[in-house]
Amino acid sequence: MKNLVILVAFLSVFSSCSKDDAVTMDSTGYYGKWTLVSMSGSIPNSETTGAAMEWQEFYLFNTNGTFTKSRERNLVKTSISGTYTTTTQSDGIYFELTYPNDSELIGNCYGNLKEVLYLTVNNSLSSTWKSCDGPGLEYKK
Repeated sequence: MKNLVILVAFLSVFSSCSKDDAVTMDSTGYYGKWTLVSMSGSIPNSETTGAAMEWQEFYLFNTNGTFTKSRERNLVKTSISGTYTTTTQSDGIYFELTYPNDSELIGNCYGNLKEVLYLTVNNSLSSTWKSCDGPGLEYKK
């Protein structure tokens, strides 16, 4: 019985220790330009990068709560600006982007004027659009 208590105590101590995967970017680390670096679809191993991607795009986050999203597709450049807020949730930092009007650049699941992105543990920015069969989009600063 004594050995069982020691074993349970030992397992409790070591199972409670784990690597913290929380996003640790400070509040000013996300300002600036985030460029699309990879796209993926719902089919396994469908990731494309660089010039092979269907389009090129970036977000520019300003310190005053505004952003610009720009895309180049088939040699046509399109841009739109809006406002954003950030929230820290238990699983990371989220960006809610609000657009002033409808645009083909808005990638979301709901057909409204909002887009949600989040910081990943490797400090890339990822779109939530992939959760409803949109492309998986990953951006790097």
